Amino acid sequence: MPSPGASNASPAAAPTASPAASEASPAASTASPAASTAEADFTGGTATATVTLPGGALTYAGGSCEHGPADAWVAVNIGQPNGAEYFGLIAGRSPYSPTDVRTAAGGGTLKGDAVLVTYRHAGSPIVLDHDSTSVFLVVDASGGTFSGHLADGTNVSGKFAC
Repeated sequence: MPSPGASNASPAAAPTASPAASEASPAASTASPAASTAEADFTGGTATATVTLPGGALTYAGGSCEHGPADAWVAVNIGQPNGAEYFGLIAGRSPYSPTDVRTAAGGGTLKGDAVLVTYRHAGSPIVLDHDSTSVFLVVDASGGTFSGHLADGTNVSGKFAC
């Protein structure tokens, strides 16, 4: 899920993961804000994320964080969107969300159209359910937590940092 204005970065360590196979089953993808992600590569930065599932945790490191004008949105991207391992999060009023969505400025809890959390594990794309997902941002939008569930009802939570 490349963020607006994203550019390629140099390669870094790939994410590691170890959940039970049944816990990491993909949910149907319902949204993709990127028009073209074939060449995007979000590695070499300092962003980290952990996705916690009932069977274990997935850890992603070495990605990028971008902030929109006046912290309207924050985007976290780690790995290659079409690769085997990837984490992506957009929170706030991005160019991909409706104009009435709350911005990320000042932190707090965002839900609904203001958030999108997706990840890939072992090549399977997974998107947290739109209606259940919430993201809590720290005041300066440099990190936070998220929670929601997959289409099959599996609870997912995690944290991220820029």
